[in-house]
Amino acid sequence: MDEKKPEKLLDILNLSTEYLKKNNIEDSRLNAELMLCQVLNYDRINLYLNYDRPLHKTEIDEFKILLRRRVKKEPLQYILGKTIFFGYTFIINKNVLIPRPETEFLVEKIISFIDKSELDLYRILEIGTGSGCISVSLSKEIEKLNKNYHILAIDSSKKALELAIENAKLNNVDNEKLTFKYCDLFDEDMSLDSFNIIVSNPPYISYDEYKKLPDEIRLYEPAEALTDFEDGLKFYKKIFELFKKNKNNCTCFLEIGHNQKDSLEKLLYLYGLRIYIMEKDLNNNFRYLTIHI
Repeated sequence: MDEKKPEKLLDILNLSTEYLKKNNIEDSRLNAELMLCQVLNYDRINLYLNYDRPLHKTEIDEFKILLRRRVKKEPLQYILGKTIFFGYTFIINKNVLIPRPETEFLVEKIISFIDKSELDLYRILEIGTGSGCISVSLSKEIEKLNKNYHILAIDSSKKALELAIENAKLNNVDNEKLTFKYCDLFDEDMSLDSFNIIVSNPPYISYDEYKKLPDEIRLYEPAEALTDFEDGLKFYKKIFELFKKNKNNCTCFLEIGHNQKDSLEKLLYLYGLRIYIMEKDLNNNFRYLTIHI
């Protein structure tokens, strides 16, 4: 940015928007607004109510640091340290995947299923909880339905679990109804027998695809949350294997890759899982798989 820039808030905002745009940052105005809100501890309304306010040098310097990070393609959510998912605020850092709007539909599907069914206790397992966004949102929404439930959210990353626990506290979730556990899906003693709902948004990007991802994703988000370093099917194979052994009635909700429908249908047939539904996202891609047993 030009060192001779004006110092009033609106001028800084306009100049930074152009700076981001020239560096090929999408939604440059929104990005600039949110980063400036972060520096000034404002919401977006206050930003414009105070558009004529001069910025102090320390505020400008702090804002410049954020701008430089964004120009280097660091995701905005990591810069802000938080994001909104399903209407709830979540703390986000580089140890966890950034929650996507597509995953909100996965939560909606489970809530709709629970709302229409009549179980005495919903025993839910989330495999690979990351930031905890799915389990925390489920917990908040199931409470609204006045249903009896317990969620166990597992992850093989201790740093991710620490953040998920922090997010549960942030959203005032009952720690007796939502618990977190360090656990690897591929442990020998892993079983799904205790649960009647399974949910997972596993690492489903093949390693070949992963290497071609945009820098904003590949250079910043945790690789182990994106890819299985193989063909993208490793986690589904293990989930199908364990799910098939479940001795109780159970429903499994999975997010899947946009190009995995055919491969997953072959796996479902191989594991004898014949009662399933695949659904499309808003881009007309098959992105959700529900399996019943």
